[in-house]
Amino acid sequence: MIHALPEPETAWLGAFFAAPNALGWEAIVDGSAPADVIEQIRLWLQPLLKGESNVPIILPFARTVPHAVTGWYATTPGPRGGYELGEELQAWLGPTYLNVFELVPAGGKDPMAGAMRARFSGTVYRFAGSDAAANGRIAARVADYGALLRRRPAILRRSTRPVGSIRADFERALLARDETRAEELIVELRETGRLNEENLRYLDIRLKAGLGLWPQVARDHWLILTMSDLALPPQTLADIIEALFRTYVDEVEATGDFAATRQAFDQHIAKRYPRLFASRRGIRIPHVVKAFLLYELLQPRPNPQIIGDLVALLPEREHGSVLMQAAVSAANASTAPATSEANADEAFDDAQYDRAFELYLALPLSRRSITRLLSCVLFIGTEEATRRLRAAVDGADSELIATLPPPVQQRISDLRTSTPDVSETSDVNSASSPWTRWAEQLKRGTDPADAERSVQAAATSWDIAPFQESQHLSKAFADTLGNLSGEAEAVVRRSVPQIFAAFFPSAAQTAPGVKPIAAVLFVLIAMGESLSRTDLDLLAQLLNSLLSFGLSADDYVSVIADLEDVQSRVGSYTHLPWSLDVCEALAVAPCPSDAGHNARLQLFLKVLGQAQAFAHRLGPQDLLPIEFVAKDYGISHEAIVSLKRVSDEDTSRPTLPTLDGKTLGIYTLEEAAGSRAKQALEMMFPGCRVEVNSDLVCTAKLTSLARAADLFVFAWKSSSHQAFYCVKGASPSEPVWALGKGTASILRAVLDNLE
Repeated sequence: MIHALPEPETAWLGAFFAAPNALGWEAIVDGSAPADVIEQIRLWLQPLLKGESNVPIILPFARTVPHAVTGWYATTPGPRGGYELGEELQAWLGPTYLNVFELVPAGGKDPMAGAMRARFSGTVYRFAGSDAAANGRIAARVADYGALLRRRPAILRRSTRPVGSIRADFERALLARDETRAEELIVELRETGRLNEENLRYLDIRLKAGLGLWPQVARDHWLILTMSDLALPPQTLADIIEALFRTYVDEVEATGDFAATRQAFDQHIAKRYPRLFASRRGIRIPHVVKAFLLYELLQPRPNPQIIGDLVALLPEREHGSVLMQAAVSAANASTAPATSEANADEAFDDAQYDRAFELYLALPLSRRSITRLLSCVLFIGTEEATRRLRAAVDGADSELIATLPPPVQQRISDLRTSTPDVSETSDVNSASSPWTRWAEQLKRGTDPADAERSVQAAATSWDIAPFQESQHLSKAFADTLGNLSGEAEAVVRRSVPQIFAAFFPSAAQTAPGVKPIAAVLFVLIAMGESLSRTDLDLLAQLLNSLLSFGLSADDYVSVIADLEDVQSRVGSYTHLPWSLDVCEALAVAPCPSDAGHNARLQLFLKVLGQAQAFAHRLGPQDLLPIEFVAKDYGISHEAIVSLKRVSDEDTSRPTLPTLDGKTLGIYTLEEAAGSRAKQALEMMFPGCRVEVNSDLVCTAKLTSLARAADLFVFAWKSSSHQAFYCVKGASPSEPVWALGKGTASILRAVLDNLE
């Protein structure tokens, strides 16, 4: 083996095994050196011959010709790992054996250390025992150490992903309500070492809010009290206030009693956490807007301007509510006295920055008010507030501006350059939308990193109303996103969670105007390099939205083509419920053309063809949904006989348990899927009673079913929050959570739980 070493290796070894080292390289090569010493050297040089670069090198040194080893030199195979090697050797040998253990300084005159360092550029140590007996024991320990290193598994160093990429995947997991995946990503974020304790608390709140676990956030009093003293990110502020409102006010508001609603808000939220209402920070989420509206109505002197602005932000579905009526009445009353500087100062001193901002703007500007307005704008942090202050300052007396302190003048100058002037463009609706400006910034390639940062608050703060009202505007926005490339395209792909959450909120009815945006998101996800379970769930949600909007013949065929490509990449037993749910959704929705009928039929036949490869795994929970969907597509029973035959031949599968006299409960808002699941379960378990519930709120019927059911299946991706907590609170055991909302997912959840 020593003879096979290449010339560069023999060169430095010749320098190491030379005077003053009594072990000569020629004696080692011709075998005249002691055999045990040659064997030691051979074992440590073996990694060099194999090209291994992660194993240290330890070579002996002798002072006299009888070749009695009197010490050793050790080095790392590169510039890294020197400290670890020293610690490991000292731990392995210890003071029991070692008399000398020292780091050989770089630039020293030791020729053996110089030869090692010239070859490996690593840290070099030398060590020895006190006498020949100790050195003999060290030689044995070094041999054992070398043998152990050869058996040690290779250390796989996982590269740390950028925090932005991990956070984007985390938001995707929340959109799909994939708790397991979301928690894994929090662990990955923690391991980056770039998050402090506050950041981790924000993530925990985001996790619970994203999964709809509102009471878990709202009932953590000390956490919220601590958070309210911080300048919270808009998303965290929105999550906390929405959780409080949903938990303590929603049900009372539904009764139509405004006095009770105001009392519940005041008792549980306003009096306990007033600092949460320092500023809305531009958040447009309806629950948050209603909370700020109630907070304003509780003030001794409600401001009509603030009330009017908040009312304008609420969606049309809120216009007939008792809260809206009370707010309009309060705004129209206008009984509040004229605004005074004392009122504005009081609001500012109480850290009510939204109120202070409005009150100061209603007064003539002064040095004091401009300085305080600037502080309000910096805290509020929205473009709208910045533009309003800029407009006020631009219209002020130039002599007044000249008297401001230089730092204040500099900040005002910065505001002028940092805020786009929408009046400079003719398309006011387009230019006034931060979404459009964001897309145009990416199109120009201007600071993609800044664009990625700015979109993080989009779901809570950017208005989507212009897009809901104008499909033309939505198409222009979608076309811009769909035609990006390079880093801009990568930013859009990482920003899919923010776009999805803003335009397709789970609790709201989606307006048809955003159909082009749904289409471009569908393509962005479908054409991704890899498709996770989370991505598939988002595709299913977007497909349902597109089908509800209605697709043209060409668009329908294009969507099916994208789904067929996805199916080619993910077709497996693991994803069979997803594939069947998609085929079922297509089967029960209108199809605009014969070409569309053929396209969706080909997709289902592709699923059947892929299922042949794992037919031995198919059980009743898989075969029955296949039979149902096959009937939807007009496929004869004979077409799936081969799947059933292979499944029946598998005698290793356990038989289904008997559920005679048992009750199975199913909750889903997809009534067709629930009806099919009921029919299939009654076929599999003839003596079992199956009941399906689709109530939107916590009713006596739903509560009774949750209590009485021996097994309750909850299709949480097709559910309301009130029903979720109703079932969770009433069920004597943990409900079974279906991963999807189609028939196949419900049946797979039941059978997997029984097994």
